[in-house]
Amino acid sequence: MTNIFVMDEQSGKIMRKATYSLDPKKALICYIEQTISKNFNTWEYPEDIAGIRESKKAANHFYYDDIKHNLIIAAYPE
Repeated sequence: MTNIFVMDEQSGKIMRKATYSLDPKKALICYIEQTISKNFNTWEYPEDIAGIRESKKAANHFYYDDIKHNLIIAAYPE
């Protein structure tokens, strides 16, 4: 299980947005495709998205900067 969190860089507010029964990187890709790209054709999701990075401190924790909406999206395993 993976939880998706979004942090608004303007307010600093952190919100849990979704939970997926996928590994963290795949869950993050799904969340990006569904919420930012509005792509619900799950069979065609890419294996990677430019800008996704893994934490240097915590293995299997992934981040993505949504610059357009001033958000940081994080995927953490439960």
